[in-house]
Amino acid sequence: MRLVEFLRSFIGDTDSAINNQLGFHSQPDSSGLNFFLPASELKSLQVGQGNTRQKVQLICLNMLAEQGVAETTANGFHIEAEDITGMDGEQAEILDLPPRFPGQFVSTIHGRTGNSGFRVAITASMPEGETPFTRKGPFLYLGSQECYWLTPAELMGLMAWEQHETLTAELRGETANLRLMAELQTAARSGMRIDLSHFERLDVVVPDNIGIIATRMPDGSLQLCPCLGEGSTPDQLQKRWAQIDMSANGGVLRIDNRVVLLDEPRLAGIRNVLANTRIPADKVNEFIATPTAFLDAALVNLEVGFSIRVAGVGRLQYMDFGGLDTNQNNWFALDSRPSPPEVLSGLIQSPEELQRFEDLLQAARAQGASTLTFGEQTIDITNVDVVEKQVTAIKQRLAGHSGLDDEPADESVTLETPVDEEKVKERVAVILKEADAIHTTLLNKTNFATLPASPDWSRYARTPFSHQQEGIEWMLKLLNVALHEDPEDLYRLQGGLLADDMGLGKTYMTLVTIGEYLHRQRSLGQAEKPILVVAPLSLLENWEDEVAKTYNSVPFRDQVVLQAGRDLGRFRIRGAERESVQLASLADESGMLDEQSIRYALAIGPEAGIHRLDMDRRLVLTTYQTLRDYQFSLCRIDWGMVIFDEAQNIKNPNALQTRAAKGLKADFKLLATGTPVENSLGDFWCLLDTAQPGLLGSWQHYRDSWIKPILNAEEQERDLIRIQIGEQLRRTVGTFMLRRVKEEQLKGLPSKTICSGVQQADSQLQRYHPELSRVMSGLQLQAYDAVLDEYRSRRASDENMQGAALAALSRLRSISLHPRLDDEAALYSQDAKQARQYMQESGKLTIVLQLLEQIRSQNEKVILFMMTKRLQRVLKLWLDQIYGLDIAIINGDTKAVASKVEDLTRKKLISQFEAQAGFNVIIMSPVAAGVGLTVVSANHVIHLERHWNPAKEAQASDRVYRIGQQKPVFIHLPTLTHPRFDAFDVHLDRLLRGKLMLKDAVVTPEAVSEREMTSAMGL
Repeated sequence: MRLVEFLRSFIGDTDSAINNQLGFHSQPDSSGLNFFLPASELKSLQVGQGNTRQKVQLICLNMLAEQGVAETTANGFHIEAEDITGMDGEQAEILDLPPRFPGQFVSTIHGRTGNSGFRVAITASMPEGETPFTRKGPFLYLGSQECYWLTPAELMGLMAWEQHETLTAELRGETANLRLMAELQTAARSGMRIDLSHFERLDVVVPDNIGIIATRMPDGSLQLCPCLGEGSTPDQLQKRWAQIDMSANGGVLRIDNRVVLLDEPRLAGIRNVLANTRIPADKVNEFIATPTAFLDAALVNLEVGFSIRVAGVGRLQYMDFGGLDTNQNNWFALDSRPSPPEVLSGLIQSPEELQRFEDLLQAARAQGASTLTFGEQTIDITNVDVVEKQVTAIKQRLAGHSGLDDEPADESVTLETPVDEEKVKERVAVILKEADAIHTTLLNKTNFATLPASPDWSRYARTPFSHQQEGIEWMLKLLNVALHEDPEDLYRLQGGLLADDMGLGKTYMTLVTIGEYLHRQRSLGQAEKPILVVAPLSLLENWEDEVAKTYNSVPFRDQVVLQAGRDLGRFRIRGAERESVQLASLADESGMLDEQSIRYALAIGPEAGIHRLDMDRRLVLTTYQTLRDYQFSLCRIDWGMVIFDEAQNIKNPNALQTRAAKGLKADFKLLATGTPVENSLGDFWCLLDTAQPGLLGSWQHYRDSWIKPILNAEEQERDLIRIQIGEQLRRTVGTFMLRRVKEEQLKGLPSKTICSGVQQADSQLQRYHPELSRVMSGLQLQAYDAVLDEYRSRRASDENMQGAALAALSRLRSISLHPRLDDEAALYSQDAKQARQYMQESGKLTIVLQLLEQIRSQNEKVILFMMTKRLQRVLKLWLDQIYGLDIAIINGDTKAVASKVEDLTRKKLISQFEAQAGFNVIIMSPVAAGVGLTVVSANHVIHLERHWNPAKEAQASDRVYRIGQQKPVFIHLPTLTHPRFDAFDVHLDRLLRGKLMLKDAVVTPEAVSEREMTSAMGL
């Protein structure tokens, strides 16, 4: 039921009633869609007045603004057409968008692409026939009344067509005409239903850039050929270069059923390569060493200077990180060439082995790897077709059918076969020297480390707390030892892990240490190397703010935010791609790339002059994604200090950003995270292996010493073993990790009480409060039991239960929040009385109402944590009506590239929440709360929908429990129970408590898995 239909049925089918429920006015323009109200009406709505429909739409629009999708205007909101076309069905329903276009488009092509009279006419085709149309913003109009909501692909295609229609005859040349057809083909491939006539049989290609295929000839020379990236071989291209006027500003190549469009920059690249097609054998080494002597310097950037830990650059291989897998002994298999997929037939002899291989294959491909290790062999998985062919044959063999085991190996692809650049581009990464030795002398060095001098606090704008001064001195002692070590020694002392609890001031302590490092270097006349900070996108602005607050005189030359939309464009080499994809044809038999053949994308080194990124005393702030994409350039820089904020982002040894982090060259590396173990003990090894190679040895040694004893323990002893192992591991890393918790360090910090509605709650961790528990009844109990009855009935009838348990679990989770949550429109209340009625349909929300009444009576503030956006929207509506508030919702959703407007919007929402005197409520996602938000004006937290990872839940709770908190903090865990057996909330609480361990040990606060929940609930 659409929203307007629901409202019609709810309030009565009268014209006056419908007029009273009109929502925002919407008006498309050339760029998007405007939602607006008269200024006085909008002002009233923002303070809680207005009809229900407008309130719900305002909630949705504010959520979109928090995500950076909607932009506020003087009397409403503006959303770009691209964002409107990409909205989900729930948002479209609330904003009353028209239906999607049900028809298709038909093109009529007039003239030849080489003529200025070329034109494409497009009409809309409906069952009743073809009809002309108009487009405005994200909407398609058939006549004056019929309006449809375009898809992203339809919008892309129509915008390209409209732009071509505006061209004059002089500009409508072959290049422009073919570009239109290429864009229409792209739109069709993306989902636009359009008939492109005879261009259905042609593929129009617009190369992103011009690459090179280098083929070694029998005499040792190199044959160079431009690569267009569209699938053509050098032989095909060689026969067709005559089609192009090389002196022109552009051209077109026709190759079989492909038409390749070349603009002036691409044609210039082709000319440059064709002028140097053959490199004599005696010049090959010179060409590799100094390609600028043969080709345009923009094609290759030289100067290499990796850290001692980087063995080189090579094809990315997936590492199986499974705890008990004894076959994974050689991570990268650099000492041997990968085996072809044909060896799988001899390695896989059972369905279980086949399933395990397919799981590994899926994980490896998700990481972009080109090989994986299975059955003590490293297998090449780059050719998807060959791998799938072997897997299919093995499935047939295991099922009793004749397979392909006896057929000869597919030799259609060889190293000598020249293929196009796109096919041989692979994910590559820095290949690391494994720190397999354990150096016990490292701990001895830290035990005797001394503080060279205390910081001169007159240089800093803030005086540290005692625990912060201790943390700064800890870093300076390690740094002092590191600066006297041999920089070429892999096992030198080189870093540490600052694992302080959230809210103790890790950023401030780090900035003081950086200031002291630069002051030391200057006073000794030594190089003041650049500083790199790698952090999540949402924290970059926080670092900029902290720099301004920490120093009386900023010690940096300048600050660079190496991020798209900020400063990345200043340092990116024109035409360069991301560095995580390189030419595999340049790799040797072991999968390694010659350092001189690596293509770099950032301006680094003295040849870049004043435009170089690596200036002395420069502070570079970047994200983990940028580190991944520009890993080779960043690994070439000799950094002074490298800081990894929220370092749990590099816990996965398979991730490109983790490999890049380990490969960075620096005097000192500091990893900062409040959750050094987020999912498994493997996280901790990966972090320490980045900060200090040689402290914990290789992964194999670490796994055998620290993980296997836990996995091999009996179930009833596993938690005790985990605690013992964690305490031993903490002692082993010693001074290389500094871990303090707020309760111990902040003497003035008020108390924190976790209040639970589960009676079995451990008194040491949680206090049982019976008022936080409520037995489900009425509609909620009926809906809950109906899901269980249906599941049991299906299982009893031997029906295929694949996926049924997870589906049932999802429904039980939703019903535990509210029995009618799936029907959001039916929950839109008209007033405070009805809002209370809807909330009281849920036992859990009834508890929340009672809690809010208590908090309001104390004139205090509260954060409500939940993840389900439907619940966020209706709960805001209800509580706004009940308490006369304008509750903000913060999800932390960001686009791929965030603008500063988004970050300011999020900060503004928190500031507005804090500025209101007395009682107030804010709704947050626990995911958003894990990215550096501080809300100390609130001293109550209600986890209405609990995160299944206890570390995430703890992060969310600690947003109110940090420096600056003045009141006792209460964490409320409302619980819905069942009258006859343990319900969803009780099982989840029990499993989460089983994950919580001692804070002074290195432990495993694993997330609750779906398997554990389904098992606990008997599903």
